Formats: sequence, structure tokens, C-alpha cells
Amino acid sequence: MVDSVTEIFRSGHPGKKLDIAVLGDGFTESDQLAYNNKVQELLLGGVFIRDYFYEDMQAFNIYRVNLISNQSGISRRVYDENGTPNDSSDDILMTETIIDTALGFIYNGSWSHSWIEWNTATDTRVENALNTWVPDRDIVVIILNTPGWGANGGGGYQRLTMAANWAVMAHEFGHGIGGLADEYCRTRPYTGVEPNRPNVTINTNRATIKWNRLINPTTPIPTGIGACANYNQGPKPVDWSDSQDVGLFEGGNTYDLGVYRPVVNCCMRDNYPPYCAVCYTALKNRMHKYTDHSFLKCYTGDFNGDGKDDVLVHNDNSINVYRSDGSKLNLIFRAIGSVPGSWYFSPTDQFYVGDFNGDGKDEVVVYNSQHWIKRIFGLLVDDGNNGLKLVIRYEDGIPGWPFQDTDKFYVADFDGDGKKDLFVYNGSEWAIPYFGMLRSNGAGFSVVQRYDGNMPGWQMKPQDRHYVGDFNGDGKKDLFVYNGSEWATAYLGMFRSSGSNLSIVNRYDGNIPGWQMSQHDRHFISDVNGDGKSDLFVYNLIDWSQIYLGTMISNGTALSSTFKEGSIGEWKMEIDDIYEPCNYEGIIGQRDLIVHNRDWLGMICYIPPANNLILHKIYYKWIHNYHYGRNW
Repeated sequence: MVDSVTEIFRSGHPGKKLDIAVLGDGFTESDQLAYNNKVQELLLGGVFIRDYFYEDMQAFNIYRVNLISNQSGISRRVYDENGTPNDSSDDILMTETIIDTALGFIYNGSWSHSWIEWNTATDTRVENALNTWVPDRDIVVIILNTPGWGANGGGGYQRLTMAANWAVMAHEFGHGIGGLADEYCRTRPYTGVEPNRPNVTINTNRATIKWNRLINPTTPIPTGIGACANYNQGPKPVDWSDSQDVGLFEGGNTYDLGVYRPVVNCCMRDNYPPYCAVCYTALKNRMHKYTDHSFLKCYTGDFNGDGKDDVLVHNDNSINVYRSDGSKLNLIFRAIGSVPGSWYFSPTDQFYVGDFNGDGKDEVVVYNSQHWIKRIFGLLVDDGNNGLKLVIRYEDGIPGWPFQDTDKFYVADFDGDGKKDLFVYNGSEWAIPYFGMLRSNGAGFSVVQRYDGNMPGWQMKPQDRHYVGDFNGDGKKDLFVYNGSEWATAYLGMFRSSGSNLSIVNRYDGNIPGWQMSQHDRHFISDVNGDGKSDLFVYNLIDWSQIYLGTMISNGTALSSTFKEGSIGEWKMEIDDIYEPCNYEGIIGQRDLIVHNRDWLGMICYIPPANNLILHKIYYKWIHNYHYGRNW
């Protein structure tokens, strides 16, 4: 057996992601399985299924380097610490045992000697191995084949022993990836200048503390005074979280006095608690450029059947699913690269969400006409563990409908059987526009109707826009069609579904009561007033001096409108905003909106009969619910 490298996780091209190289020292050929299992335990089965790293795994590639040592185990030094384990200056080296290993590391088991040392050739051997096997590495993890406990890190290197677990690895990554200081204490005072790490400080001025925006004004500053202090300045609030509520606690950076940490206990103090808000934010800020996450592609659906719509965010080759509790979102699932079945995500995937099998939980149709040799269409369903799996895939077409690059799909239960179906439209790639009705049987789709060039009472045009909703409340999804650019005036039509065909019930030419239609109106289906009839949100950001967001309420055959201009709470409406009608509150109807652009995501609800729009929650760059404060 010879030295080798294995890519054990890939999220993107080397150099565009943070590349982690894992090396082993003291593992002979017969030890390689134990080494491989330890890498799996620490990383893919440990750190990256928990806390911050689960959320941002898309920032990383991971490479396992297998180095063959001549002898099993690690060299050892033993010190006489003379009763002062915090002070190495009076220590005496008692014994040294040298083992012939690939990298030459030495284990000493002493905190004051940083647990792990190296001989004169170790740095060169490490660099040679890295340059040979992982030249683009950013972070280096070195696992030593010794049962003794110990770990250290810094400068992009994390070293630990076989006794260490995922929690130790997370702590060490806090140093190497987040630039975080230790928050634990030793019996000695700090007398230096302001530390340059984001999670420790000597500053006790509330207004200028590094993390002051995360401190509740009711929290005393300092919050804990004395050696390695907990909350001792007044009564601790009953809902206080020692790992997530931020204050100013004396002790940290390995000192017990004179320096302060942000929380009682964090991953950077005791390994196991999750990262506190300060450490989490520092990690997110550092890694955001590697994840390349944005809120540009968001989709809503009730993926667990609890009556509240969740949010799926698509970025490049990954998806994240955030669950709604009625007023805020929490991450519950992420997939990078693919889901079982297999569907391989790509930047040009198009997502369509609906309950296609009638089980009370929404599924996802994904269509891609650009990334692969063939145009592919897949149905992703619940995997039983908050995630998704592929159950059927079509290539280049469904019998009766050959796929084209510009096909547009619209989710609709047009026959009222409780399973969502699809309308599909193509207005540009054939000699005439085509409109199809694709029925779902829960596990696949079939064509039941196709309109060529015209629908009853409507001449189809390439720029027609389609909006699917049950505007008369009969249980069958109907169709709104809008065209604001290809005629002398803007038109909006209402087409009723019988279950197998469409008929026109109303057409508006130029105006709807309360709203003057214009070329750049954008519409979104919703049940605004909860009466079981589909209404429209309408948005115009170009044709007027103000940006307008309005509602068009259906009585079954006709519409009436109201509108709001400018801003909704803290959300200032902008030209690049995108709106997703949904029901994240879990109440009757569909009066809610997810509004998003590249960096911001907001949760807005409509309150009838006062016609008020209220901002429930606003997120910047990432979704995280801070106990107090925000990341801007």
C-alpha cells in the first residue's frame, strides 16, 4: 500500500471553496481502516451534521490523505510539571520515546505544552505531503494515532488525537476557520491589550463592545464579574440561554480575570454547546464568500404537512429547506450535490412545489433544459426524514408533450382530485404557442389536454403570463392569463377549469376596479381573505413614480383591488424584489408573502379587512433567529 488521497466530499471547484486536507500520523498499512473510520466519525458523521457546519457545508471540499507510517503509534515526551500545570517554565523533560512515523509528531499529554509537539523534520514532511496531495488546501487537520487526549490549533492547522471527538473538532475549527479565541479560563489574570479575536474583549463600555448589537438593553454589563464568572450581576432571566443570550462575562482566552467572553458557555469554552451568536456570526461572515449563498431562488411549500408553508432555497448545486413555526424560519434539511434517486442539482434547475400525490405534504418537481445533454424532469418526494428523494424522472418529454428549453410549468389541481397537476406553456419555440394540461397520478404525469394557438376566448401570445388558482372556490384550479405588452392595452383573463378543459368567465381591458393595469404588472396567486377563492397580489416597480403592492380579491367571477406604496415596516420595496405567496402562519387562506432578493428575505402577512401588510421577520444574508439583535 502506498500514500494516496481521496476526495470524500465535494461542493465545488478547488480554490473556490475552502479545501480541507486531513492527514494521519502514526498509522501503518494495517491501521488505515481505523484512520478512515476516524475521519468519517469526526467530519462527515460528526462536525458536518451539526450546528453551524451543517448549515454551511457548501463552503467546503474535504480530502483524506492516507500516509503510511513505518511504525504504529506516536512519539512520546513526558514532563515533570513540578506541581504547576499552568506554567511550563519550570517543567523538566523526563523521558522521550521516538516512533518512526510519516510526519514525526510527538504527544506529551500536557496542557502547558499544547498537548502536541513536533520534531525538526515535521514541518517539512507536512508541507511535502500537502504539496503532493492537496496543493490547494486552506485548512489542515492532522490526526495522531495515540489514545491520549489532546488537541491544538492555529494558523489553519488543527491537530488532535484518536481520543478526540466531533465536539473537539468543532472547537478546533472555531480557531482555524472562524479565527475565534478560546473562551475557557485558567488561574491567571490577563494584563494585555484588546485581543484581536471577535469573541473576547477587555472593553466594558456597553456602547462600544464588539458584540454590542447582540446584547439586550436589559442585560447588565458586565453580566458576570470574577474568576471565570457565570451570570452573577442580578437575577438571571427565567428564559435565559447560557449559550445563546449574549452579555459580558469575565474569564476567557485561557485567562480567568481581566478579559471577557460573550456568553456563559459556548463551543469555544466547553466544546459541546452550540456556537454562541457572536461566534456563529463570525463564522458566517468569514465563510459567506465560499458558500455563495443568496436568497434569489426561493420556493414555498408545506413539506411536512403541518399546515404551515416552509421555504426551499436553491443555490448552485444545493438546496436548504427552512421550516416555518408561524412567524420565523429554522433550517431542517440541506442537500449538496444530489438527493437519493438520484437528482443532481445544478444552477439552472427550475423548481415547482405542490402536493402531487395527495399525501398532505408538498413535493417538488424539478426541470432542467440546459445543464445536461437531455432535458430532464423529476419528481422529488418526502424521504421520511425531513428531506427529499427522486421517485421518477422523464428525459426529453412526457408522452404527448416533448420538452423544450423555454417550457414554463404552473402547479394546479385542475381536476379537483386532491393531487396537484401541472399546466405547461411554450409560446416561442414552435410555429404557434402551445398550452398543455399534465395530470398527476401521484407517481408520474400524463397529458390530458393541449391547446394549439388559442384557448376559448383568448388568442395566445408569446408574452402571455399564467397564474394558477381556484378563483371560484369549486376545488378545481383555474387560470388567470395576463398580457401587458403585446396589445395596445393590457389584458387580464379569468379561465374556469371543468377538470379537463378551460372556458373564459371574465376579461379585463386596461383596468380592474381599484387598479390601473400597466405593462410591467407582476401577479402572484394567493387567498388573501381566506374565503377559499384564489386572489392575486399585484406588484409594479417600473411604470409609476412609486413602487406599488396591491391585492385583487376574487368574488368567483370578478376582481376588486387595493394597494400600498413604498415600504412595509423595515422592508423598503425595491426593483429586484421577488414575491412568493404562501401560508407560513398556518391560518385559513393564503395571505402571506415571502419577499426576497439577493441578500434579504422577509416574511409579510396581509391583515384584512383593514388591508394592512405587516412584516413579521427580516433576514440578511442568512437565516438565523438571534435571541436578541441581528447580524447587521
